[in-house]
Amino acid sequence: MSARKALDVLKTISVGGKDIVSAGYLGSISVEGDEAEVILLLPPSLQGQAEGIRTAVEKRLTEAGFKPHVVYRIRQSAPPLRVNVGPVGQTKRRIPGVKRLLAVASGKGGVGKSTVAVNLAVALARMGTRVGLFDADIYGPSVSVLMGLEGERVYVTKDKRFKPIEKFGIKVITFGVLVKEDTPILWRGAMLHKAYEELLMQTAWDDLDYLVVDLPPGTGDSHLSLAQGYQLDGAIVVTTPQAVAMADVLRAVKGFEKLEIPVLGIVENMAYFQCPENGKRYFLFGRGGADKLSKITGLPVLVRIPLDEYASNGADAGIPVAHAYPESPSGKAFIELAELIQRKVISTL
Repeated sequence: MSARKALDVLKTISVGGKDIVSAGYLGSISVEGDEAEVILLLPPSLQGQAEGIRTAVEKRLTEAGFKPHVVYRIRQSAPPLRVNVGPVGQTKRRIPGVKRLLAVASGKGGVGKSTVAVNLAVALARMGTRVGLFDADIYGPSVSVLMGLEGERVYVTKDKRFKPIEKFGIKVITFGVLVKEDTPILWRGAMLHKAYEELLMQTAWDDLDYLVVDLPPGTGDSHLSLAQGYQLDGAIVVTTPQAVAMADVLRAVKGFEKLEIPVLGIVENMAYFQCPENGKRYFLFGRGGADKLSKITGLPVLVRIPLDEYASNGADAGIPVAHAYPESPSGKAFIELAELIQRKVISTL
């Protein structure tokens, strides 16, 4: 039995004129032997039909020879698009000094999203473009650690703009250097939006080709503030090979689609470990997660970033692998990602 076969079975189940896969109702699917575990993510409008849909999925999988375990979850209704945005009718804006705005996101923590954002920015800069990086994770900023920014400070210019830190060829703003490590941040709602507003609009970015935004995990205030107020040119979503990551990342993809933000593709981080002695690949965290997500969403898998000592040592030392070890397996993957993003963004403008 294979996940591909189970997915084909689910595509035969129609709800409201669409099969449940193309309608975006499949949260995750995993198959081991003849056992199939399926999580359905249903909108509030289908709550009354949820049990019937679950039963239909279970019945169809059983008929196909699987031993299914099917559960459903009702998605939260999306908040109105004007939440924390400003005056009614406000249009999305461009950030002064920024030509293209890119978001790096994930549905859950622990997938290496910030590592991807940092190295994407550094790799883009290596290509000769002018790049900035905005760490939008107020509650758990890690860019300052990954780039070795401890002790650095953001200053205010004479014209009352923030002067970003410049390191590894990029301009950086992160809450990690704006707030002391032992100071709790208890912001939400209007305070959170105001912080983004001031940092994005009042920073002296000065003619950037790209501003990469490292979004926090999930689909909360940070995503809404950015997506509703500013013109995003694209987003990439980061996942790991495990099936457990797929439902959360799928939720992030659907959130971007609802906000009409183009998702450029999927990055599979920690995809495998390649032994330097014999070249053999070991899939320490399983395999196939990004491929399953790609089949469900129709998005391409942009790159598979391997685990290696270069990325690990670079992160510990506060030196991005794309800067320190560009010829390493992980360094090459990040440079390939930057080249793909460059082509994709330019082709959509």
